[in-house]
Amino acid sequence: MAGKLITERTGVNGDVSFLVRIREAGVAVSKTFKTKKEAEKFIREVKTKIDRGESVDITKIKKMTLAQIFDEYLKHNTVAKGKKYDLEKLKLEIGKVPLSNFKAGTFALYLKTKLEQEIPDQAKKKKSHPLYDGHQVVDPDTGKLKKKTYSESTIRKYYYAIKTALFWHAKHHDYTFDRKPFDDNPPPKAWEPRDRILEAGELDRLLEATNKMYVKREEWKCLILWQYYSCMRAGETLLMKWDEIHLDEKNPHHSYIFVPKENTKIADKKNAEDRKVPLRPEFFHFIKDRLMKLKKDGQQLVFGDYWSSSSVLAARFKVICKNAKVSDFKIHDLRHCAVSWYFVNTNLTDIEISKISGHIELSTLKRYATLRHSDIGVKLWANAT
Repeated sequence: MAGKLITERTGVNGDVSFLVRIREAGVAVSKTFKTKKEAEKFIREVKTKIDRGESVDITKIKKMTLAQIFDEYLKHNTVAKGKKYDLEKLKLEIGKVPLSNFKAGTFALYLKTKLEQEIPDQAKKKKSHPLYDGHQVVDPDTGKLKKKTYSESTIRKYYYAIKTALFWHAKHHDYTFDRKPFDDNPPPKAWEPRDRILEAGELDRLLEATNKMYVKREEWKCLILWQYYSCMRAGETLLMKWDEIHLDEKNPHHSYIFVPKENTKIADKKNAEDRKVPLRPEFFHFIKDRLMKLKKDGQQLVFGDYWSSSSVLAARFKVICKNAKVSDFKIHDLRHCAVSWYFVNTNLTDIEISKISGHIELSTLKRYATLRHSDIGVKLWANAT
């Protein structure tokens, strides 16, 4: 039965699509699908509704605006504050677009426009924040400040906010979710790889700059050194407990830090696991001779009692960087410094380093491989006569 209702069509580029037309019991619906399987599924759904006497007025659904769909999604779901903010912003930008006009081409144009759009100033802005330069960056060609554009990671959040809301709406109202706009437009990258590591003298300047902080000066020094040595993410560090630091003074090479899987941002990934981070000599002595002096009776968290979240930590670290005159540097870059050290100073394999750093995708470590390219040549000539 389904085959008679489907028309196979070939586009000018050779792309094949399948047009469904149903005219039955007063119902008139038509829709195009990328695969025959999706077309057949749609026919079964419509037929079932007709048999039950339910409404199959797809036309009415298609006339709904994206703003109406987003509002309905927010009304029926518990949504995180950040995602709610994204949807409210999307309502202002594309809320008037009917669902029928949300196509692969229009979605591609929206994504392209957003990626090229300059970040606007806040409506009530009076002056730029000294730590953020008013959303400006240095133009590498002119050396002058220019407006920042939205990052791919930001547009990626919008991408998935739209997809989640539309998928929920289709499921909630029992109609076929149109995957084509998302299949034809892959999501922007989650993050841009950074290669910034500390240059000579910059670590000392960061440590010296902590003396200008009003509070937690020694805690800041220890936190910076911890991140510089440990390869740990800031979020992992803030969740770390004193009893997860295992020092063996008789056999220092047996010392390690235990990082529970649930403390990592990749906890839900398939290959995520608990890890034991061994201590390089400088790290061992730093913990034994300096960090342990911070420990107080009854204190469980090593650093978490001082900073409530990694975002708070990152914001305050900007102050230190400004005072130290260390530009284009973030708290997460200290992790890059730590990982880079292993590539430059050891013969550990990528897999061994990933066990320390917690990377589950070895491809993420590839950008560090250039740091030891000369060592590869040494290995090739090691047995030459």
